[in-house]
Amino acid sequence: MSEPGSDRHSEIDWEAAERSPEFKELIAKRKRFVLPATIFFLSWYLGFILLAGYAEDFMGESIYEGLTVGYVLALSQFIMVWVLAGVYLRKANREFDPLARKAAARAVDVGRRAPGGEIGDLEEEQR
Repeated sequence: MSEPGSDRHSEIDWEAAERSPEFKELIAKRKRFVLPATIFFLSWYLGFILLAGYAEDFMGESIYEGLTVGYVLALSQFIMVWVLAGVYLRKANREFDPLARKAAARAVDVGRRAPGGEIGDLEEEQR
């Protein structure tokens, strides 16, 4: 056990945190969101670049008094990034953060109960 006022992180069993079901679920859920979101973002961005480079006539078509398809697609990049960020924040608040808190609490708990403050065995803890 650490003395009051000492480094709080010395009580955390980082290996137990990594092996915990909460941490594994957190990593899996984040990966299921981040990977498709990244692919979508890069596709949207690269699609815009390719259109700008190879479809000049299409990108130069006027939609309304000087507003072209190219401008609309360029501005849509900003909107898309803000929407993705908002969706991520919402998902983080509802799913990722509670799982992260559970995994951290378990790691601290296992670290405190480990003999001599050494790393505890999570598999034994879960039984």
